[in-house]
Amino acid sequence: MIKEKKASYSPQGRLVEVDGIQYQLIGGKLCRYADLTMDKGFKIVLGRTGSEEVVKHLLNRMLGTRISRLEYRNTEHPGMTEDERSSRFDVYCEDEDGTCFQVEMQNWSQKFFNKRAVYYSSLILQDQAAKAQRQARQKLFKWNYDFKPLYVVSFLNFKNWTAENFGDKRNEYISIYRYSDIETGNELGDGTNLVFVDLHRFAKTIEECKSLDEIWLYSIKNMFSLGSCPEEVKGTEIEDLYIRSELAKMTKEQRIKYEEEIMTRNDILNSIAEQLEDARKEATEIGRAEGMAVGLEEGREKGLAEGRAKGREEGREEGRAKTREIARRLIADGMPVEKVADITGIDASELTEA
Repeated sequence: MIKEKKASYSPQGRLVEVDGIQYQLIGGKLCRYADLTMDKGFKIVLGRTGSEEVVKHLLNRMLGTRISRLEYRNTEHPGMTEDERSSRFDVYCEDEDGTCFQVEMQNWSQKFFNKRAVYYSSLILQDQAAKAQRQARQKLFKWNYDFKPLYVVSFLNFKNWTAENFGDKRNEYISIYRYSDIETGNELGDGTNLVFVDLHRFAKTIEECKSLDEIWLYSIKNMFSLGSCPEEVKGTEIEDLYIRSELAKMTKEQRIKYEEEIMTRNDILNSIAEQLEDARKEATEIGRAEGMAVGLEEGREKGLAEGRAKGREEGREEGRAKTREIARRLIADGMPVEKVADITGIDASELTEA
């Protein structure tokens, strides 16, 4: 269980101007851009009106689509039953053809996240069906389950299963799953696309990026740590992402909520680190105690073994001494040295010396 830890200060959403540039002061650090790997940062920057063009370019790069226009839709989706809680998407929009795009950032590991993506796709299909049926009733015709294509796009900023399956693809950090025949590979054609973008495994510097696709991933993952827009980004479609991600562009209320999430995350990470350190120390102490016990037992066994060996050696030496004494008496009684050597097994030269 993670220990609760009180934040060190109350978020204020305070802006500080340095050399004509406004920064937000968070935990004693000046930050120019929002952290898009954080839930609040991602939602505020990419989910607000005016960011449609940024999201359009991002999706076209990630998916290989040719979206010309996007419109935001309600991000709140009710559950399938009255008892089931609703789901709120980070970003939900449609293009000019009615294709649906649900986009979210996942910063913490979740065991069944792939199944969660399937569930999200079912909510979107349910929403499509409800709208289509209403329209059908108004126009007096029967809806025939002609669903529009949909994309559930998940940016995964944690170690995940997609790393094992990227293979030889257009972009090794992006995996797109569709329903298809397991033998022929023929697609069902329902238009459902589950897309997983592996931010965790992307570790390139801006200089190592070879395409705009990679610069997009670099920017989403690293922009919050930068103090200015990189030269490689200026003049490209990605530059607008940096402009819209400036914390000074948020309202004060948005900055406070964003700051609260940053501090909560830091408190959780610090608490986890402390508990891991406590566990390490405890394990070390247990290991040391067990090691000492084992060492004492091994020492006792070793001492016994050495004692037995020494006893055997001393016994053998005592036996040899008695044999030599007998040999000397036999020789003194006149028995030939060679005969005594044959009987006792002692070398004749040794008996002569004796």
